[in-house]
Amino acid sequence: MSVQQLLDFAMQSDGRSAEPLKGLLISDGRPGNYHLAEGLVAAIERLRPVEVTRIEISQRRWTPTRFLAFLSNRGVRPEVVLRLGYGLTPDAVSGADFVASGGGDTLGANVAFSRLFDAPNYFYGSGKHYDVNNFDLVFTSHAKVATHSRHVRTMKPSPIDPDSMIQPALSQSQPPALIGILIGGNTSSITFSESDLTRLVSFMRDMHAATGTTFYVSNSRRTPQKLSDALVRLAEENDSAIHQYIDVRSSGNGTLRALYAASSAILCTADSSSMVSESVWLRRPTIAITPSVFSLDASELEYRGFLESNGWLHTMRIADLAPDAVLAKLRSIRPLVENGLDLLADVFRQRQPRLLAPTRAAEGLRVKA
Repeated sequence: MSVQQLLDFAMQSDGRSAEPLKGLLISDGRPGNYHLAEGLVAAIERLRPVEVTRIEISQRRWTPTRFLAFLSNRGVRPEVVLRLGYGLTPDAVSGADFVASGGGDTLGANVAFSRLFDAPNYFYGSGKHYDVNNFDLVFTSHAKVATHSRHVRTMKPSPIDPDSMIQPALSQSQPPALIGILIGGNTSSITFSESDLTRLVSFMRDMHAATGTTFYVSNSRRTPQKLSDALVRLAEENDSAIHQYIDVRSSGNGTLRALYAASSAILCTADSSSMVSESVWLRRPTIAITPSVFSLDASELEYRGFLESNGWLHTMRIADLAPDAVLAKLRSIRPLVENGLDLLADVFRQRQPRLLAPTRAAEGLRVKA
């Protein structure tokens, strides 16, 4: 019996477990962060229904994370932290049975609302200057961070259920009909040169001419304008190598689900840990492609090594992209077998049994009855 079947059986055996939980998801407005929190909520939803309240916060510049951590670690009242750090009043949210968030700017609000509602709280990230005991569970992908009993090391979670996007395995004799390409951009340690941009576009043309493969492409807010414009021109060509182009300059966020569903493999620029992780999470053979100037900190390098050592990911330089080389790399990848949401749900079931208990509102109704 699968994990999900066991959970379904438990819910059917105990009618109380089917009562919806009130979940508070705190967002800093950055998709790379709030998608991680959505993944935690999606895992809890595999245990029982959740009614989610989202609140978008903006941390005030004159109250940096270190200062809010100082206040929270010393037990300053949550009302004070919410007011000083975010300009929020306690009645910004009516209540919650649990709190979830990702991203450093949400830490103070996460702890404050958890204390305000006496609710368990979950965070994805490092926790920075906060005492880990401020949280019920802290999820992280980095071995260096996972040093406490309240830490859970995991692949970066996604709210998308991998079972909803099953694709046949790559053929050893036929090229994939459609490959997804996710393009990020420059960071403090990663720079896309003119030759990188030119080579990426020419590779798509070469691959399409040699194999007939087309590409479902998405840029990001950090993608160099020249590359985004070049992709527009490529998409408009006759017999284009681009099947569809998601240009976030016009279409906005939240459009990648269709790309993943249609693609049997993914090329993802290596600057985005979240995009690389989500591609692996969705069981797509994934190649992280790197520009000429590329470096990662030690913790992220260790995480990428973890993904590669399991056979879920390969890395290639953009300068080395060629049809035969890319096909060989993709065919050597062994995609993840397990469903990440099931694995996370099992963590919550074993370590947070209070999520399966009756809600306080439901208990009150039973007492009155």
